[in-house]
Amino acid sequence: MEELHKILGERIRSLRKKLGITQQAFAKQVGFSAHQIVSEIERGGRDVKAWELVKIADALHTEVQYLIAGDKPVSARVLWRDYPEEGATAIEASFLKRCRQYHGLESLLGITPKRDLPVVQLNPETASYDNAILAARDVANTLDLGGRPAASLIAVLEGDYSVKIWYEDLAEAGSAASAVGDFGYGILMHREQAPWRRNFSFAHELFHLVTRDTISKESVGDDHDLAEKVERLADEFAANLLLPADVLEVEIKARIRDGKVSYGDLVELARDFDVSTEALLWRMVHCRRLTADQVRAVLNDPRFRSTDRSTMPANWRQPAPLPERFVRLAFLAYKRARLSRARLAQLLETSLLDLCATLLKYGFEDTDDYQVETAVA
Repeated sequence: MEELHKILGERIRSLRKKLGITQQAFAKQVGFSAHQIVSEIERGGRDVKAWELVKIADALHTEVQYLIAGDKPVSARVLWRDYPEEGATAIEASFLKRCRQYHGLESLLGITPKRDLPVVQLNPETASYDNAILAARDVANTLDLGGRPAASLIAVLEGDYSVKIWYEDLAEAGSAASAVGDFGYGILMHREQAPWRRNFSFAHELFHLVTRDTISKESVGDDHDLAEKVERLADEFAANLLLPADVLEVEIKARIRDGKVSYGDLVELARDFDVSTEALLWRMVHCRRLTADQVRAVLNDPRFRSTDRSTMPANWRQPAPLPERFVRLAFLAYKRARLSRARLAQLLETSLLDLCATLLKYGFEDTDDYQVETAVA
């Protein structure tokens, strides 16, 4: 028991320091009367009550199971697109906690990934844009994304590969992150991004997941130029994944009149593929349909910007506070008596009083109809 107290204390101290929280501030967060209690717990010299453990886990953005696991918990790797200037450690901790909660629901329901994400072997130092293009084609075929990859990408990642997708209000507008850990795979996306830009970010983060074995923080290190190159490779991968050349070529040809294409057709084409107009235009450069100078001229033309903006409201989709699949799995686990009502409310980040209203927002009603069975052949 003394050894377990020491392990618990070490994990609490390690997480607290990683988050940059002083013992005084931590004591106040948890509800201890003095910081000496925190010191005593971290030394392994005091029992921790169950209710205290729950509050400690919440303050550290982790799960109780992580704190009391017999074996050392498997560390997770988070790779940022634009590392936040403030609060990155707390955001990472919250993101990883949610990914583990998500994985816990899958385990309760006996859900395992139908397939594992493909692995792309790329050396960050020698990889070229051609390598990124070939990787995009191979991954798109493996994931069976079809001619409009953006329309199916998120559903395929969640449903077939159990990728945990979360949204957060991130300070950096274009920021996003991906993670690999004991829970599988996770993607953290900026909630306020335009839907078409989020799609590009998802494809960008997918690059980091499929190159997880060869491109990591360790392989890039502190080499800023190499890190920038990796991000450019990820962008090239994303553009080719979401705008497959053969399908795009057919659609462009259908819109050409007398060697020209209208601004309206360009915008409509971008919305059809669910990508930004900027991504479409630069992709057309790679397809040799436009020059870089033409793209810059179009992007700087107020008439084009006006045409682009006019279609945005009808296509704007704001993600729900919690992933729909996560809520669905939590509700099913509850209906199958594998989650208490209190735990369901905790996972859905609401109170017991507001639980029914929260469930209704996601299309679920707490009735016994979900338990009715029917015979199958």
